[in-house]
Amino acid sequence: MNTIYTAAPSQTLIENINDFYRWLDGFINFEKRPHNKAFSLEVIGYYAALFSNPQTAYKCVHIAGSKGKGSVAAMLSALLTEAGYKTGLYTSPHVNDFRERITENGRFFNDAAYLEAFRAVRESVMPHIGKETEPQPSWFELVTLTAFVLFRQERLDWAVFETGMGGRLDATNIVQPEITVLTPIEFEHCEYLGHTIPLIAAEKAGIIKTGVPVFCSRQQPSALEVFKERTAALKAPFFYIPDFIEAIEHRLTPQGREVTIHFSAAHPIGALFKRPLHAILPLFTPVQAENAALAAAAFKYRFPDMPEDLIESGLSKAWLPARFQLLSTKPLIVIDGAHTHNSIQACADTFFSILSSDSLSVHSGTLFVSDASTNAKPILVFACAADKDPDGFAPLFLGKISHLYLTVPGSFKKGNLEKNVGAFTQVFGNENNVVMEASEDFNAVLKKAFTQSIAENRPLLITGSFYLAAEAQRVYSAEGFQDRGTQD
Repeated sequence: MNTIYTAAPSQTLIENINDFYRWLDGFINFEKRPHNKAFSLEVIGYYAALFSNPQTAYKCVHIAGSKGKGSVAAMLSALLTEAGYKTGLYTSPHVNDFRERITENGRFFNDAAYLEAFRAVRESVMPHIGKETEPQPSWFELVTLTAFVLFRQERLDWAVFETGMGGRLDATNIVQPEITVLTPIEFEHCEYLGHTIPLIAAEKAGIIKTGVPVFCSRQQPSALEVFKERTAALKAPFFYIPDFIEAIEHRLTPQGREVTIHFSAAHPIGALFKRPLHAILPLFTPVQAENAALAAAAFKYRFPDMPEDLIESGLSKAWLPARFQLLSTKPLIVIDGAHTHNSIQACADTFFSILSSDSLSVHSGTLFVSDASTNAKPILVFACAADKDPDGFAPLFLGKISHLYLTVPGSFKKGNLEKNVGAFTQVFGNENNVVMEASEDFNAVLKKAFTQSIAENRPLLITGSFYLAAEAQRVYSAEGFQDRGTQD
């Protein structure tokens, strides 16, 4: 049996939260680097059983997909909270603080609650570590176990779980959900999930349970076919968003993205709504409009008597870091963890539409009416994980930027700077007005980009990876750049 911790996990007692983080760091982390471990639900099942299966102590929603699952998870968590339920939210990765992964509707539990759960997990797990006859946990399996334990400890009513990678063999897949949600499928983690859309979709479809209703985003035909076959085989009701949505209108407003969702009265899901939904989302990109429709439909199905105004209020409170997050307004500085082709395109489209508009600018983290937008062409800092294909990313920025900084996502996630440089050079090679620099020193790159942006009042977009977004936020705060920009 493979041993998958990288060093002997510390025997030191958990005296504070940082002790637990150091203990976790002794285990293999698939977010950080690939590993040849054979995935199996046996491991998480074994350790959950030590705690009498804490994941069964509350009702839950389970979400898988290539993009949008974090936003949909935040929306469903906000809706459940608005309805009066004490709701846990489990998402990944974190941007600034490990605790972002395990929260009560996006808000940290108190330190004593985390510490109690951390100590309980370590105390129960340590006697099993290194034993050849027992399954050995990875970093993510231990984090997932901690979420299960903490949510039961805090007596939550509901929990919303986002898969980490894939679905079928993801550590979260021992939950028994009330609702399953599938967000759009794209190429990702191909070394684990497969190199075709149907193979990736099949892994995501592994979270579908017998008889449990499935709410599905708009999909490529080959992915949709996989989901329909799987739900039919398991007799799980399947609700596809194009079937129950008549129209979605959305636009940028002073408060964010204003959406109006019209449901089809002829569809059983659409018929649950007495009127269209109208809300202003604090999540800016256009795709969030459809994410909101999906979350609202799943919630209304489970709680048909919940009024439309409660749903609108809940959606207006859903937020996650590094989803088109504004660090500064003058100049406009945005970080976005987009890492698939469609999500990066949505990020770029939103960013450049703000800059190109004569009437849209930014104020205190939201959009407002202005006489004119900046004339300075923006700066782009870009990095993506080594398993991504940057060839499709570079054209999204052609002719739209003045300075291009290429780097790696950080020290945590492996990147391939040479591949990125090659892809962007091929696209930008004839662009004489673009200054391109590349360096693996992401700290220096980010400092230089922030400094230039503020000094020249030049817009800045940082995207391509959640890990890059996390590093950007860290550098921005640690170097005091928030004090140099303007937040009118």
